[in-house]
Amino acid sequence: MRFFRSEELRRPHGRDVQSRLFWTVARGLSLVLLATSANGAFAAELANHRAAYDLKLSVAESSADIAGLTGRMVLEWTGNSCDGYTLTQRLVTQLFDTDGGVMVRDLRMTSWESGDGDQFRFEVQRYAGAQLEETVSGFAERSGSTSAATFSQPSDVVLDLPDDVIFPSEFVRDLVETATSGNSLMSASVFEGAETDHYFLVSSFIGKSSEADTDSVAVEGEGMNLDGASSWPVQVSYFLPHEHAGVPDYQVSYRLFENGVSSNMRLDYGDIVIDGTLTDLTYLVPDPC
Repeated sequence: MRFFRSEELRRPHGRDVQSRLFWTVARGLSLVLLATSANGAFAAELANHRAAYDLKLSVAESSADIAGLTGRMVLEWTGNSCDGYTLTQRLVTQLFDTDGGVMVRDLRMTSWESGDGDQFRFEVQRYAGAQLEETVSGFAERSGSTSAATFSQPSDVVLDLPDDVIFPSEFVRDLVETATSGNSLMSASVFEGAETDHYFLVSSFIGKSSEADTDSVAVEGEGMNLDGASSWPVQVSYFLPHEHAGVPDYQVSYRLFENGVSSNMRLDYGDIVIDGTLTDLTYLVPDPC
């Protein structure tokens, strides 16, 4: 079983908890009830919104060498099916190790995806304190048998992608279609832009729709009241394509509401479990298509 250990969390140029937290929350917050038109583009719009989560360490085994983790993430999703969708995120965490050390990490990400899901532009910046340590940026396109991601930072890096690859917004559409149709399982190859050397094989399990208690959320703007809204429990497992052990790299679960907002997030690495609580939600006025 492969999970990220504490030394990997500290590694400035390696994969870390924050990279996973970004896309974990993004997947949940961006999910909305979508219909698919005949040409495959979105017939309904993503809910424009800004959301904030408080993060904390729930479980850490002794082997992880982590005494605590706290953090705050703010995400903003805007756009429409004509102009595409822009996702801006920032995550700041404090990691406390068992020796009394404290590390502050700051991860910032901006991405854009075309309304038809065929093009994806992304930039990720990783900071240690105020020091920029790494930038990953590039452009990915799904185009018949030549799907690939071309990175501008680091330069001259090209990652071949499978013909059936999907990007985050199309993952959104397919997952919600699966939920609304009453099916419980979905599998897909997903590229998200945070890594230069792989995409993910993603397996999702969706529970039955039900009403659920919500987190204590401060809400601004005009939008759906979460109290009494339909929702689904969702568990998503992420597999590296070159791993053949049959166990996920990590798993995330959350409560998905019908307007696209998620609550009760849990990120499980096996030896480390992190909980996320939605605290602030602002509905934004969408731009006309």
